[in-house]
Order: sequence, then structure tokens, then C-alpha cells
Amino acid sequence: MARHDADPAVNETGRGRTPTDESDRDATPSRRWKRPVAALLVTLAIGVAVVPIASMAAADAGAATATATPTAAGPDLVVDDAAVESGETATHRLALTDAPDGLAGFELTVELSGDDGTATVANASYPDRYTPTTDPAVSADGQSITVEAADLTDEVTPGASDVTLATIEVNGTDAGSTALEVTELQIDADGGDRIEPSLEAGTLTVDGGSASQNETGDSDDGTGSDGLDSVPGFTGGAAVAVIAALAVALLARSR
Repeated sequence: MARHDADPAVNETGRGRTPTDESDRDATPSRRWKRPVAALLVTLAIGVAVVPIASMAAADAGAATATATPTAAGPDLVVDDAAVESGETATHRLALTDAPDGLAGFELTVELSGDDGTATVANASYPDRYTPTTDPAVSADGQSITVEAADLTDEVTPGASDVTLATIEVNGTDAGSTALEVTELQIDADGGDRIEPSLEAGTLTVDGGSASQNETGDSDDGTGSDGLDSVPGFTGGAAVAVIAALAVALLARSR
């Protein structure tokens, strides 16, 4: 009896081997590398978004630390500002912000800065609590005045604040502005120790003085603030969008 060999295709199938299309063989490795690459791109997108935020947070923390650093402050000797019409008299209060060790007495000279004819010093007065006091001495040109008083009854006690020493009277003579500042001083605390305050000059404005600040709040260069300043991290946000789009495309093709 003649032997008929089995069909090769049937034999291969019988052994459980199914012919595999070449395109299927190529597709499997492609899926294997596309998914890790897509995951890497997503990780990069998250990193790009987080780094600017972390940098901003660190900068804010540094600024807060610098702002919180305490600084030592002593008493200030302040001359108040004043405004007056030409031909009228303005008053400037001369005050010590703090007297930690009380006040025994003082001698001060207050002077108008410059000689532009804006104002002249007329007189001065003292609070009633000081005794004795010296008559205020106005300079011949009317640009300065010297005041002197003592606190023999201890009206100004240790720890006192906002202590008025004298009130200076100034006549406005011409439109403009000028500073009134302390140029010489000696202030003694109870017990004889010297008080050495920081000095803060006052400003006298006659007939409105210099032009007021731009009412619109614009800066001198005309740029102003329009709320369109660049936002930190915006460039990073654009990069996140691009990377995320690539990741989505790769994931879609791998399916």
C-alpha cells in the first residue's frame, strides 16, 4: 500500500505551531519600549512643573527669614512736618520717641536748611512740665533757633515715650518747601548719662510746596503696573504641555 506523506502545513499545525505574521513579531518589541518611554516623558513633565514651584517656595522662605531678622533701635528725635500759607505761621513739634532712663534736660539748635527765602524761624515754646527753661534764641538771619530746658521735678519718668521737648514756630514767606532739622544737641537722662538719638528732620511746605505725586500711581518712566508682569514658571508650564502631548501620542500608538 502506498504511503502518503502528511501535508506540511497540517503537520506544522498538528504540532501546535501556528505561522506567525512578520508584522506581529515586530509589533511586540515596539510596545515594550514605547510604554517605558511614555512613562519617562510623564515623569519629566512632572519634574519640570515641580522645580519652578520649589524654587519659588525657597525664595519666599528666604525672604521671610530676612524680614524676620530683628534689628536694634534706639530713640529718635523727630521734627514734625507742617504746611502753611505764605504770610502765615506754622508750628513744628520737636519730640523724643523714647526716654528709657528718663529726662534730666536738653539743649538743641534747630535750623532751616538752605537760604531760599521760603521761611524764617519766629519763636519757640515749651511744655509746662519743664522747669527751669531758657528763652528761645533766634539767630539774626532767622534761620535757626536754640532751645534749652530742664526737668528738675522728674515729670518725664524712665520708660516714657513720645516726649515733647519744644514747639518751633516758623513763618512762611514764599511758595516752596524747606527742611527743619536739628543741627546741635545735648540731651541728658536722669543720672547724667547722655541720650544720643537718631535725627529725623521735618519739612515745611508753603502754599502747597512741590508738585504732588502722580494721582494715577504711574512710575516716572511711564511704564506703570498693568498686571501683565511675567509669571515665574510660565516657560516651564509650556514645556510640560509639550512633553505631556508627546507622552499621550506614544501611549496611543502602543495600543
